Amino acid sequence: MMLAKMAAAGAAPPPPGGSIPGMPENQQMQQNLNDYYARWWSTYAQQQQAEKAGQGADMGGDGTAFDKEALQRLAERAAKGIEEPPPQQSIFTPSAPAPEATVPPGPPPDSAGGVCACGQPYQAGANFCSSCGSKLNKVESAPPSKAQVGGASPPPQHRPSPEASGPSLSGQHADGQAGGSAASAVSSAAAPTQPRGPITLKGFLRPTNEPLKPKKDEDSLQLMMERLQGNVSQTKQAMAVGEVAPPPPPQQQKMMRPGMMGMMGAEEDPRTRADFEFEALVGRMQQAQSSDDVEHIGREILIRFPSFNPQQVADIMGKMDSAQGLQSYQNGDLMAELCRMVLPRLKEFTSAQFTSLTSTLAAWTRKPDRARSPRFQEFSKAFFNAASMEMSSRLMTFAPHELNCCLAAFVSVGFSEHKFFASVGRAALARHSSFAPVQLTALLAILSEMRMMQTDLFNAAAVFLCTRVKELRAVDITRVLRSFAKCGMQHPSLCKALSDEVVTRARDKSAPAFKAEDLCEIAWTLCVLSHYHEALFRLMFKALEKQPTISSDSLLHVYELHLVLDAEHKESYYRYRPDSHLIDQLEDHYKECRKDERRCSERQRNDVASVLKSLVEGSVHVNHRTSCGLLVDVAALRKRSSTDGFIHVDLDSNITVVRSLDQDEPTTAALIPEGAVAMRRRILQKHGLRLVTVREADWRDLDDSKDKRRYLRQLLSNLGDVLS
Repeated sequence: MMLAKMAAAGAAPPPPGGSIPGMPENQQMQQNLNDYYARWWSTYAQQQQAEKAGQGADMGGDGTAFDKEALQRLAERAAKGIEEPPPQQSIFTPSAPAPEATVPPGPPPDSAGGVCACGQPYQAGANFCSSCGSKLNKVESAPPSKAQVGGASPPPQHRPSPEASGPSLSGQHADGQAGGSAASAVSSAAAPTQPRGPITLKGFLRPTNEPLKPKKDEDSLQLMMERLQGNVSQTKQAMAVGEVAPPPPPQQQKMMRPGMMGMMGAEEDPRTRADFEFEALVGRMQQAQSSDDVEHIGREILIRFPSFNPQQVADIMGKMDSAQGLQSYQNGDLMAELCRMVLPRLKEFTSAQFTSLTSTLAAWTRKPDRARSPRFQEFSKAFFNAASMEMSSRLMTFAPHELNCCLAAFVSVGFSEHKFFASVGRAALARHSSFAPVQLTALLAILSEMRMMQTDLFNAAAVFLCTRVKELRAVDITRVLRSFAKCGMQHPSLCKALSDEVVTRARDKSAPAFKAEDLCEIAWTLCVLSHYHEALFRLMFKALEKQPTISSDSLLHVYELHLVLDAEHKESYYRYRPDSHLIDQLEDHYKECRKDERRCSERQRNDVASVLKSLVEGSVHVNHRTSCGLLVDVAALRKRSSTDGFIHVDLDSNITVVRSLDQDEPTTAALIPEGAVAMRRRILQKHGLRLVTVREADWRDLDDSKDKRRYLRQLLSNLGDVLS
């Protein structure tokens, strides 16, 4: 509105560098006006060329910028060569440029016009062609203009003429020259003396300072491949460095503060505040010495124990042994109380935590000072009973090594419930192929030490181990044979495979050599299992010749082995049989070391001897030594000076038999004589001695002496006419 009033009043336009009084200066508005007139100029030039108006591009006339009649008149005048009169200045005509002091530095305008490459003439100071709209390629220079450029005096004021007024465009230059708030316009056919600033297409062209978007051409793909290859090489180097560099010690890892791992680019420490408080409690527990500290920490443990998670419970109980002060706190009642609080939470523990907890409790129970605490004994027994029931319900979830550790803990405290071990045997039979040979060997050793044997499990283990004997260590081979010998479980294929492996390793100089004691035990177990392997027996005797000293138990094994070979394989054994004086020395050593082989209570053995004495005529002796050097529990001799009797009685007890796990009920479980006991009885029978066996459990059930005589007479009747 202000501009319209000034135009109507015929006022002169304000100087370029000034602003309209009362109106704030707005640079953004000026810039928008420049863009608008630049677009208008391009549109007008295209219309002029389309109508073939010729050259001249006079913008004077009565019409507006889009008046077709005015454009037609301009075209006709240009065709006839009629010169247009100079335009009169108004508020819409370009004003004189501001003084130099107000104009920022920029490219100097041209003093004269010229002709564009397309043939269209242009005025002085023009940068873009009015016909094609492209940047001017000045091939022809126009004579310099006489107009004043940048003069200090303002241009003369003229009243606007309707005929001369035409389309106007902003006098504000796009290259940064100063201009007033009221924009000035210029005619398209301005006089040569009137300079015109450069016209830009800022709204249509890409800014020069804007970076170009990268294109996925061959170069960029090559750069991507090089970057990927570099990442791969760096990763390989980092992995190689990680393999060489040892991990930080556990203490250093524990000392790292939360968040430090995240700062270093790795995972953040997942521990919570409760975890740090628990670690602090464990540290104070292990360092407590004074009675006040021990009492305070003991109470704190009892208070916080129910809030511990299963892993913390297993950890704190496992580290309790290192706290010497807490072990004797309240005369061991702290341990008993912990056992009591663990009982109802057994289902919360994983198999690994359960294994750790069971091993810890077994270690506590084995200590002598715990035996003096009746409260601890009560709760520890309750714990193992509950643990056996919980473990039986999820045996298939335990790993092989966890199963072996739990069984070892139960065995160490004397736990021997038949149903529990029967369920363990069935679970192991179903998964025996998932065991490693060493783990399966350890399981068989644990069961044999408990004098328990499951026939299907031992047979399946023997078949499995026959194919993987090369994976067994020397101690594992000895363990396997010892387990089978103790249970009296004969398996010729396993014995042959293990014997061949022992001989092969002994001949291989690079393989670890077997000790002479190991060879003696292996050969003895083969005799117990009634398996003859001449190469191994020869290897054993050759090792004994090279050994200056040998243990006493090994010599006992050698003598019993000699008795078996001499009785069962006399012809083959004769070729490498030791000299007679060596055999005599072995026998003397055996008689000296085996003076009393008591396999039952002394009272029961004397009771059997007294009943036998009432049935036969002759001298009855207990713990009698036969002519071959072996001992029997009771023997009836014709003469007191006789060496061998006409009746020999052996007593079976819990230490001479093995229980079969094939039946779930212990009352119906079969009792199998131990392998070594069966071998000695076999030797006595090979030497022509008459032998009967009395079971301790059956004898204990007989109350009356008449029943005992009747029971013993029935056994002796199987020997023939010994009672006549």
